[in-house]
Order: sequence, then C-alpha cells, then structure tokens
Amino acid sequence: MFRLFIVDDNKYERNTIKEVIEWTSLGIEVVGLFANGLEALSRMDDLRPHIVITDIAMPLMNGVELSVRIRQSHPNVKIIFVSSHSDFEFAKSAVELGIYGYVLKPIMPDELELAIHKLLAEFTQQHREQIEKERMLRQLEGMLPLVQEQFLKEVLLGNFRTKEDILDKIEFLALPIAEEANMSVISINSLAADRKREHRSARDAYFLSYSIKNLISKAGTASRAMYPVQISADEYAVIVFDLEPSKDEEVIDAAVQLHTAINGELDINTTMGISKSSRELTELETLYMQSQQAVNTRFYSGSNPIIRFEEIDDRSDIPVEDMPSLVEVYQDMKALMSFGNGQDVEEFIEKYLNAANVRQGENYVKGFALLCSHLSGILFMEANQSMKDIFGDNMAVWDKLNRMSTKEEVVQWIRQSFEVIKERVTDRNSSKNVKIIAAIKQMIHDNYRDQISIEEISKSVYLSGRHANGLFKKETGQTIFDYLVQFRTDKAKQLLKEEGSKVAAVAEAVGYVSTSYFILAFKKNVGMTPAEFKSKAAL
Repeated sequence: MFRLFIVDDNKYERNTIKEVIEWTSLGIEVVGLFANGLEALSRMDDLRPHIVITDIAMPLMNGVELSVRIRQSHPNVKIIFVSSHSDFEFAKSAVELGIYGYVLKPIMPDELELAIHKLLAEFTQQHREQIEKERMLRQLEGMLPLVQEQFLKEVLLGNFRTKEDILDKIEFLALPIAEEANMSVISINSLAADRKREHRSARDAYFLSYSIKNLISKAGTASRAMYPVQISADEYAVIVFDLEPSKDEEVIDAAVQLHTAINGELDINTTMGISKSSRELTELETLYMQSQQAVNTRFYSGSNPIIRFEEIDDRSDIPVEDMPSLVEVYQDMKALMSFGNGQDVEEFIEKYLNAANVRQGENYVKGFALLCSHLSGILFMEANQSMKDIFGDNMAVWDKLNRMSTKEEVVQWIRQSFEVIKERVTDRNSSKNVKIIAAIKQMIHDNYRDQISIEEISKSVYLSGRHANGLFKKETGQTIFDYLVQFRTDKAKQLLKEEGSKVAAVAEAVGYVSTSYFILAFKKNVGMTPAEFKSKAAL
C-alpha cells in the first residue's frame, strides 16, 4: 500500500479529498490529515508517505515551502498541488519544484483521480526498474571477481585516462586497493615453455587459468596485495600493491615464489618480467608496458626466467609513439648493418611499420622507406663508400617508391635494400671492436657487485644499449646480460667453496638484491641450488 498525506488548512476540504476517492481500491492508505505544512513536515520521518496532496495557501508553512523542504529531505515523494488559484505564478512554482500534479478547487473527483492514476503508473514503472536494478546488482555481486579482473585489465591497457575514473570504479567494485600503495606489474608468459598446450582441452584450460590466478592471489600478504589479470590463454599480468615500498626486493621475492609455485604445482615453466614501481594509478599502463618489454626481451637475456625492467632499460630504445626519431632509426639501422640477421630486420619492420601505434598511411610508409634510404647513404659515407651505384640518387629512389602500389611492395623493397647494404657496409675496425668488448667486460668485472644496468654498461663505451649488446653478442656469442649473469655465477661458485660462507651473504656479494632471485638464477645456470653446490664442493 502506498501512504498518503492530505494537507489543507480547511477541514472541509481535507475531508472532501479523503472521501471523494476510494483510496484503498487504488492501493493507497491515507495515513495523515494536517492543517498546515509544519504539521505535515514533523510527521514525514515516522509516517513515511509516498504521496502528498497539499493546498498552497496555508498558515505557518504554505504548500510551496513544504514542497521545498520535502524535496530536500525526501526527494522520492510525489507532490500534488490543490489550489483555488490558476494564475501563472502558481503554475510556475509547481514546475520549478518538480510538482507532479496541479488540481484546481473545487476538487473534481475525476480530475484528481486521473492525476493519481498517472502518478501510480510512474510509481509502478519505478518499482519495476528498481527490482531490475537490484536483480542486476545481485548478478554483479555473483560475477564480481570477473568484473574486477576485467576492470583491472582495462586499466592496464590504458582505457581509463584519469585518476578519478579509476578511483570511482575501485570504490564501486569494492576493490580493497590502497591509493597510497606502491605499485608494480609482473607479466607472466607460459607459451614458450608449455609444450602441452596443443593437447589441452577446454575444461583443462579453464582449470589451469583458475589455478594460476589462485596461486597469484595466495601469493599476497597482509602488506602486499596481488591481483591476477588474464591477458590471453598463456599470458597473465599481476598488479602488485605494496604498502611497504621500502622493501623493493619483496616484489622479486614474490615473483620467484610464484615462479616456483607454478612450476611445482602445475608443472609449467614460465618467464616473468617485472616493471618499475610507481604510486600513480594512471601509470599502471606504463608499468604494464615495462613488464611486457622485460618478459618479451630477446636482446638482453636468455638465461633467466625472471627479468626486471631496470636490468634492460635503455632509454635510447623507447618505442615510437608518432613519427620515428631520426637518431633512433639511425642507431637501429647501424646495429642491423653491423650485426643484424633476418629476424632483426623483421623486428625493425614490425617496430616502424606494423606496430599498432604506427601510422599506416601510404605517405608515412613510403616516407619512412625514403628515410631509410637517406640513412643508408650516411652509413655508406661512414664506410667511405657510395650507394649511388646501388640505388641511384634520392629522386630515383622516390620515383621508384611512388610507383609501388601496396605496402607489401615497399616492405619487400626495404628487406632487399638491407640485404644489399649489409653486403656493402661492414664493420672493418675489428681492433676497435676488440677494445669495446674488453671495456664492457672490464666494466662488468669492476661493478658486478652493484645494481648495474645494460644502459650504464653501454654508456661506458659511448654506444646505445642495442648497439653495444649486438656488437658484444656478435663477438662473444653471449648477450651482455648473459655474460653478467655468468660472471656473477662464477664469482658465487668461488665464494661458496669458502668454508663458512652463507648463501645470503654470497648473493649480496655478487650483486643480487634478493636471495631467492639469486638462488633461481644460480640454479638456472648451474643446474643445482647454491646450497647443493656448496655441499658438493665440500665433498
């Protein structure tokens, strides 16, 4: 039953409104008759009416003021004005106050009942909408973990641009995320290592996904929350919210524990990339990109299952966002000419012509090909050679490119050009390369105890990280990172052979911020844990 207030200073009018309509047949109960607005307002909280029919002109508090006060305290109550006045000012007040109906005195039962029926129809519709909203909210509660995961995935992919939008969703989805926490992202890739994927049934795939995400959630602690996000069938991201950011090594420890748990409980080998940290929610997209770059890197490591972005960070290799940097393209081309192979050429083409954030228009593609031609000329000049006998002058190159009708034709021309250029441009100064390799090794020998990065090593020989790493790999067969890991491992072996040596102390002595990270890297390279190696050495 809907509850009704009738407010009029005229007792006869009050009773007329009460008696002129059979209210119970409409599902309405008259719960209060009042002589003025002040009396009615005093009973709003305890009688809780749905509908108020009120006269306008009354002593103590008129109908207009009563409506204003009801709107402030009980905005869902429907109000109908009754008055002997039909002038514009009263009608204007009714509209401005959101009054549902306006009935003139003397009361005509049909007119009042018509207004009531329209009101009840709206109540019924609102009631249905409310029931549907509550049903959807109950469904949402049942799906809350999936909705939360989808939201976090959208944050990682950059679909939320402002901090306010993110915080609103966090509050709505009841995510216990502390805004002041230190954040980082761990990317997990199981595709390369899991050979059983082709034979996995749909049921097994869902169970595996659930198991991995469950292990991630369980890896959290009271001071560090870990939220799993499945990116694809074999790729996961972990958003880490750390309330004790001074203990940076704990993120590495968590990654090591997670790697061990997934391998031990699910028999799946994974590679992991760890981003830098930040306190800004809007930087989660950047952190995710860093973790992706770390987990997918091919230049700096093949020996460790867990890579930190700090270890491979080289600001000279930041991906293009709009038009490519002339310096960056030049460095990449010089690296390709010095030590690149077919796969490196394809990665170069993917980076500058096929990536999602690169323009795909005809002018851009052909313009970039011409840029490569110009830079090839510079590389030839550095090698005291001429390229005109190969490609002709710049006008000839541009004319040839303009005759190409598809992007694939341009890409194929770039591939062929690299093959020709690589045959003509070689790094003749082998003695210089030997000195560079020696300098890089010496830099590692002198600083392996510290948190040294590829960028710092390459800067010491005045090269970009990509160029230094490629040159090092060409001459030694190892990446700089692999050499650093191997050198630290050899030093660790020497220290572990000493009587009384401790694994934690050895880890710190050879440059590892985390003992568990050291144990994982050592086992990966030696085939046994440091403790096992020490016992074997003692025997």
